[in-house]
Amino acid sequence: MSRLTGRGLAGALFRYQLMANIVGVLIIPLFIFTGLKLAFGGFKLELAVFGIGHGYLYIVYLITAGLLALKARLHIPWILLMFAAGLVPGLTFVVEWLVVTRKVQPLLAAQATQPDATVSPAAQ
Repeated sequence: MSRLTGRGLAGALFRYQLMANIVGVLIIPLFIFTGLKLAFGGFKLELAVFGIGHGYLYIVYLITAGLLALKARLHIPWILLMFAAGLVPGLTFVVEWLVVTRKVQPLLAAQATQPDATVSPAAQ
């Protein structure tokens, strides 16, 4: 529970990873049922459940991605890529991996090597 409520960069990263995986999993059946509806008709309940679920959780995903971008000081192209990834099936997993490995892990490693006295309380 402490990882979910953490105030620093590590907490923001965990919340972003959690929401990226949830949104990424929900959009896959949404697209499958949309294709099935176009091909065969029906599937209104499934589309409603996955559509509403993905829609509301996508908003939470946008907030967590924005907070991570602020904490990690990401550039605009990375932020736009994170935002757009929630709209394409499977892309959230790739973008989450790229953001973590190329942008956030080096920041976390740099924070770990600094003495605690130089890290301001606001950064934590």
